[in-house]
Amino acid sequence: MSDAPSSHWANAYVGRPWIAGEAECWDFARDVWRERFGLEVPAVQKAFHDPRLARHLCERHEERGSWLLVPVPAEGDAVLMARGMRPCHVGVHVAPDAVLHAVEGAGGLCTPLSRLADLGYRVDGFYRRAG
Repeated sequence: MSDAPSSHWANAYVGRPWIAGEAECWDFARDVWRERFGLEVPAVQKAFHDPRLARHLCERHEERGSWLLVPVPAEGDAVLMARGMRPCHVGVHVAPDAVLHAVEGAGGLCTPLSRLADLGYRVDGFYRRAG
C-alpha cells in the first residue's frame, strides 16, 4: 500500500522485507533516516516481533530521550504508534499525511495516517530527533 505519488522517494522503500530479529520496524526507520535525511540513530535490541518487549523498548529505551515530542510532524519525523494503550511500533512521517513503516507479513508500507486503524495502529505521537 503506498499513499505517496509514484515519483515520491518513499516508494523506494515500499515492499522492503520485514524480517524478525533482522529487519524490523526500527531497523527500517533507521535506514530511511540515514539514507534520506542523513540522520544516524543507534540500533536497538531486535525485539519488535515480541509485543511485550516492543512496548518496553518504545516506552523506556534510552534512545527515547533523544527525541522531542512535536505537535505537527515534518517529513522525516518519527511516528510512534500503539496498539491498545501502549506504543509498540515506529515509522517515518511522509508529508503531508502518511507514515512509512515496516509491518510483519507485509514489509515496507506507506500508509495514510487516517488508515492506520485499518492495520490496528493509532498514532501515539510525532517525534523529532533532538540536536
